[in-house]
Amino acid sequence: MMNSSKQNIPLSISYPKIVGFMSVDVRREYIGDLSQLKYLNRVAKGRIYLDLSHKIDEAIKRTTDDNVEKINLLLKFLVDRIKDIPHGNQFITYRRTLISIMCNAYHADHIRIMACLYNGSIYLCSLDTPKEIKRIQNRTKQEKIFCAWGYKFEQYLLSDLPGQLPDIDRPVIENEEFSLYYQSSLGKHQLLYGAQIDGLLATDKVPPPPDTNDFQTNLNYLRSNQYIELKTNREIRTPNQEQNFKKYKLLRCWCQCYLAGLKGLLVGFRDDKGIVRRLQCYNTDDIAAYCENEWQPEKALKYLDDFLTFIETSFKDKLEETKSNDQEPLHLQFDDYGNNSITVSECSDKSNVILPNWYLEKCK
Repeated sequence: MMNSSKQNIPLSISYPKIVGFMSVDVRREYIGDLSQLKYLNRVAKGRIYLDLSHKIDEAIKRTTDDNVEKINLLLKFLVDRIKDIPHGNQFITYRRTLISIMCNAYHADHIRIMACLYNGSIYLCSLDTPKEIKRIQNRTKQEKIFCAWGYKFEQYLLSDLPGQLPDIDRPVIENEEFSLYYQSSLGKHQLLYGAQIDGLLATDKVPPPPDTNDFQTNLNYLRSNQYIELKTNREIRTPNQEQNFKKYKLLRCWCQCYLAGLKGLLVGFRDDKGIVRRLQCYNTDDIAAYCENEWQPEKALKYLDDFLTFIETSFKDKLEETKSNDQEPLHLQFDDYGNNSITVSECSDKSNVILPNWYLEKCK
């Protein structure tokens, strides 16, 4: 059980600093360059017509899931940039894990997180719960279409270079992605996390990416620009639909934008046939005010802060109990049911180990 202070102490993430980047290719391989960076060059105003089923059958589908990959791509980034980014004494994870914790301040779902203490840092990785595994295995055809529509929506709006038109006729490659890596802090916790980025905001004049593999030059380019999140949503027709949109989707989207310092969110509202007829922008700073009757950022951040403190305390207690140190990886599994209710257990399934031997060898 996680002990949560009743004091309403304002918390905020220090402005997330971009410290790295990676591309992921069609084979889900890590590439330390900007090859998968995409650009949002214009936002159509008024009525539009985007058919999200256009050539959807030609899409090259995602070949791995997060439960299989765990945090391997993040670890490859750390190995690649081991001289540029010190990664001791902090939490190391993906943004999606932090988001799942923050949202559970309100949703009280069962989420499972594997944590590993090693060399002073705590690595976190989201794992699917049995309920989630069953849901994924039993996904309907319509649910798979909804997912494919999301990828196609991004292709309609994003280009490979500034000033270039999107190419909606080539097959969507769902394995490809671009991520930024951030360092920030929450309370006393230092954070290093990766976040998949949809697009660089290039509606104003933006120069093309540097024609170089120099890490610092590319990093400076990325730091000098802003980024945006893209989502699709069924057209809202009733007050209940709007309430659910605020309560669930916009909470998660705000967390995504806030943790990565994004400019905002661009939503394509579609009908049941996958036709997007309007776009709407939501500035990150305005989302919380729009949703103030459903959730408050402070509560989500406080829940994340308490959760991270609880993880640290659990490892400290375990080290004292076993009279060991953190030079060897120590895994603990945390199952969170919301409302500050968390169970802690040792890692009994070897397949859930999140620091592979190749990474441990590199760290030595």
